Amino acid sequence: MSPRGSLTPVVASGTASVVKLLVATLAFVGAYAGIEVPRTPATTVRAVSADDASVETVELSSKSMQETTAQVQAETTLAEGTVTVTPATEGGPCDRPYEARSVIGNPHPERTVTYGWRLQRWSESSRGWRTYLSGGSGFTGERQSVEWQPRIAGNPGLYRVTLSVPGRPTAHSARFRVSC
Repeated sequence: MSPRGSLTPVVASGTASVVKLLVATLAFVGAYAGIEVPRTPATTVRAVSADDASVETVELSSKSMQETTAQVQAETTLAEGTVTVTPATEGGPCDRPYEARSVIGNPHPERTVTYGWRLQRWSESSRGWRTYLSGGSGFTGERQSVEWQPRIAGNPGLYRVTLSVPGRPTAHSARFRVSC
């Protein structure tokens, strides 16, 4: 294998990560630019004596509390080292996206942890799993809920999703059958 060929996947994955970060940044900025100021203030600050530290009281709306609670519940139902796969509601039986989810902990939050997804298909001829699709990413921080959305189009068979994190055992989802 030539050195040029071994660098191509690294450059491609780095480029994909940069594009994802750029899109996320633009979405974040756009969300804040489009928010209207409510008539009642969302935060109120009360005055305290000079002896006390400055305290800021924040009032949250019920909608934001529900979304935060739902996100925390979703993250707590997934255990680290497990992968769940669910079919998306859109698409037909022979052309459907799937959603794979897991949680990854980072023992060194100051460093980036990378991970890789693989959609594997069972091969009757070789009596083993073969990679059908792959993808990957990374993050910095303590713990993150991660997801991947592979699409299977017109290829019935037995599948599973794996999640690889360097230095840890590979996590496998339950097998699932795609039929037409």
